[in-house]
Amino acid sequence: MAETGVNLRGLRRHNRALLLGHILRAGGLSRVELAQRSGLTQQAVSKIVSDLLPEGLLDVERAPAAGVGKPRTMLRLRAEARCALGAQLDRDGYLVLRTGLTGEVEEIVEGPLPIGFSPEVAVTAIADGVRKLLADVDPARVLGLGVGAVGPLDHHAGRVRDATNMPGWHDVPLRDLLAERTGLPVTLDKNTNSAAFAHAWPEETAAATAVVLVGTGIGVGLLIDGRVYRGPRTNAGEFGHTTIAYAGPRCACGRRGCVEVMHRAAGTPHDAARLLGIGLADLVQVLDLERIVLFGRTVRGAPEIYRETVAGQLRDLLPVPYWQRIDVELSDLDEEAVALGAAFEVLAGFYEDPK
Repeated sequence: MAETGVNLRGLRRHNRALLLGHILRAGGLSRVELAQRSGLTQQAVSKIVSDLLPEGLLDVERAPAAGVGKPRTMLRLRAEARCALGAQLDRDGYLVLRTGLTGEVEEIVEGPLPIGFSPEVAVTAIADGVRKLLADVDPARVLGLGVGAVGPLDHHAGRVRDATNMPGWHDVPLRDLLAERTGLPVTLDKNTNSAAFAHAWPEETAAATAVVLVGTGIGVGLLIDGRVYRGPRTNAGEFGHTTIAYAGPRCACGRRGCVEVMHRAAGTPHDAARLLGIGLADLVQVLDLERIVLFGRTVRGAPEIYRETVAGQLRDLLPVPYWQRIDVELSDLDEEAVALGAAFEVLAGFYEDPK
């Protein structure tokens, strides 16, 4: 197949994205450093920077003099130049936040949702949260809304297919409903995928990683080769419904002995973490994972018990040699990890194509 060429406009946009990405990851760079990292000529870098400055995306700071000669100027992103919104929809509540261009959280709105809430109730709650967060924000700053929701769902179509333990949530076009209500571009992803994205952006992680959410349900977001792995039907990561006890109790998904239902029935945090570790041992063997990151409200209730017990189960159950070490970590992100990752997905779209 013949390769497709890149027109001049596409090349300019690519180079803009390249430079902004380098500045984001470094926190600030001079024009000389940008040329070195990007492989572009200093003349090309200066031209792109000259185009970006009037758009208000960059701040120019004079670096302290270090010897003879003119001190270099540092280019930094203006966090207030753009903003992104991220939302988390859980089985019992919602959270919406706003970030600046560099991903720092500016403000949060959250609240509970009633038992058995309908899609309309959820859409209204999230849309009201968005309205509050944008009350004093210039519309030109706003890039869009990302949503991390309970699955299973279709990331491409923006539809919640059959959310587990959420009656009435069958084939709901949540992305389009929120876009219509808020007037914003909306992306929809599974909560665990959004959480995984939060742990990998803007710096990609090389280690094959499972980000394990333990909250109102159990699921994983998978980071494979530095990217979120969603699967061909965007439904990868339904780890909570992996069977670990064939004759175990019936799960809401219809199967017996799933990790999620066994974990919920455990009598102590230690027992619950042990059952989680049993399931994760199989996941590690299937995907050759190198790193497990634990997060969620249940983990926060007994963090060291979960970390130590899961790590112990992996050591006991996996016949791996010493060079196949598996790191088990507690997430350094708080309750808003899902919403933060959803906002990061919006920001990543901007950095890939900064119009």
